[in-house]
Amino acid sequence: MEQKVFTLGGAVWINLANTFVMQDNHKVDVLEEPNHVLQWLEGNGLLIGELPEDPEMVSIHDTLVRLRYICIDAISDLLREGRLSERTFTRLEKKSGELVLDVRMVRQDGVPHLSHVGRSLMDRVSYAVLHSLVETVAQYPPERIRKCEHDSCILHFVDTSKSGKRRWCSMDLCGNRQKAADFYARKKERSGS
Repeated sequence: MEQKVFTLGGAVWINLANTFVMQDNHKVDVLEEPNHVLQWLEGNGLLIGELPEDPEMVSIHDTLVRLRYICIDAISDLLREGRLSERTFTRLEKKSGELVLDVRMVRQDGVPHLSHVGRSLMDRVSYAVLHSLVETVAQYPPERIRKCEHDSCILHFVDTSKSGKRRWCSMDLCGNRQKAADFYARKKERSGS
């Protein structure tokens, strides 16, 4: 699977929700392939030079699956209600309470900042997903979180464009396909009339 598909959502938590994809008109769970789990982690900047051992991979997979369902529910809440439901918030709150984090002082452009980092890879991944979700909800209005407009696509994204008119998960994947389909439909209509 092409690695760029793992980052089309524009935020780590949406990228995790997007690990269900359509292939040959069937919904496929990308996380079922251990190699894809590693690609997803790497594509989202969550592997820092380390490769998890096999037993740790099982735990990371299970954690990602649980987090993914929270992310999918968050997207559903935002699309339906314009905010996170109490149920989703409670699940996020519970998951955040399970994290073991280290706090470090770092410099960014000479300015000191506190950095929160999960103590284990699992905590680091969980924190990145939860932090991404909270930051996105705080920074963007709910209508900026959208489903791709291509009929056969199930991916979502956060629209960070200036105009707020993004329609596709990716112009390469869905935008061009839809534009080509529209062109041929118009051409067929003109020749049939």
